[in-house]
Amino acid sequence: MNTVAIIGAGLCGATAAAKLVQAGFEVTVFDKGRSAGGRMSSKRTGSGYLDMGAQYFTARSADFQHQVQLWLEAGCAQEWSCSTASLASDGVSASLQASPDQQTRFIGVPSQQSPVKFLLADIPLRTGCRIEKLHRVETEWTLTSDNGEQYSGFDHIVLTMPPVQTEHLLAQSGLSELFVAPTSVLEPCWAVAVQAEGAVPGHAIFCEHPRLRFISHQESKPGRKSCYVLHFNATFSQDNLEQAAEFWFNEARDILSNDLGLEGAVEDVVAHRWLYASQNDEWTPSGLVSLPEHNIWIGGDWSLGGTVENAYLSGLNLATAVIGNNSAIAASE
Repeated sequence: MNTVAIIGAGLCGATAAAKLVQAGFEVTVFDKGRSAGGRMSSKRTGSGYLDMGAQYFTARSADFQHQVQLWLEAGCAQEWSCSTASLASDGVSASLQASPDQQTRFIGVPSQQSPVKFLLADIPLRTGCRIEKLHRVETEWTLTSDNGEQYSGFDHIVLTMPPVQTEHLLAQSGLSELFVAPTSVLEPCWAVAVQAEGAVPGHAIFCEHPRLRFISHQESKPGRKSCYVLHFNATFSQDNLEQAAEFWFNEARDILSNDLGLEGAVEDVVAHRWLYASQNDEWTPSGLVSLPEHNIWIGGDWSLGGTVENAYLSGLNLATAVIGNNSAIAASE
């Protein structure tokens, strides 16, 4: 009962994998993306990395503080010495002001997903592998990918994808009764990176704005291209979800010019749509979902309330649940 398949190579899945390996389990991690990281991913450009998802992380719990210290010592994370500002807009006029605080923020180096890759360094990882079906014969699980490849011999399944994707996978596997995704837990976000001449107060700009939620000036992050990354808020992203990249570049140019007062040329770099990004503040976190009779475990940052730290803590909880269930079975035999 010691083999585990983890679907999802974000921080939650990577944390669960690392802790299970430490406990003596054989673990394989699967992800549909080209590399590990999930929403901590950075895009590689000719001039360096660009953080299009999570811009930083904080550490408040003892468990995560300990892990962050290990990352700092390993050189895959560092403090982000950023200046902070606030942008307020009513849609007609805007005000940008410095807004210093005492919060310690961290980033992955040289890219945001470096801490995730650190956790998965010695663990089998299959990227570009979209798992579409789970099938169980007696106590053994087999995973089937979208190109028909099968991966067999797993005792436990750990699912760390967004809830809607988890529900879809289980339905495709004839297991729809096991999990129904809560409505609107994770909301969309369009992220846009542009290069612009000039600077404004703040490398991290928190927004009270009809279109925006956050702006990051990447110049203060080692290894990153000197770009502005704009995260549009969930409402505006949802209302314009299917718009092409040019729409979003135009929106970014308008905001940089009219709200931030940048008058120089703006170069479009990349636009990325996150279907499942920020946590819906009105949704109460449910905690992880344990299905020990099927040896299936479900979790993610969404199960604890969003944030990078909660992704890590959810991974710990998932690993603890699998280890505990395995010990209980062994004790009863």
